[in-house]
Amino acid sequence: MSSPAPGWSVSLTREAAGVLETMRAGGDHELHDQLVRFVRALALEAGAAADADKPLPGLPMGDGRHNVDVPRLPVLISYIVHPALRELRVTDLLWLG
Repeated sequence: MSSPAPGWSVSLTREAAGVLETMRAGGDHELHDQLVRFVRALALEAGAAADADKPLPGLPMGDGRHNVDVPRLPVLISYIVHPALRELRVTDLLWLG
């Protein structure tokens, strides 16, 4: 019996992490927390799609990244998946607020 594949992790570029820090520092704690939960769920969804060799969530951008519009939040996320590392890397986080 083989052991299950390890889970997927999430990393953010310095710029994307800075946007999250700005949200929290500016008092937008709920938005920050919702966005963190969304990114974690996105990693699970994108990881499952990559594992199953299915299309990744969001709009492919042609440079390996995908863009996802966060439902009900003024945020656009760009990410790339590294299957060999089992990692979703958030490259850009655009806060429209």
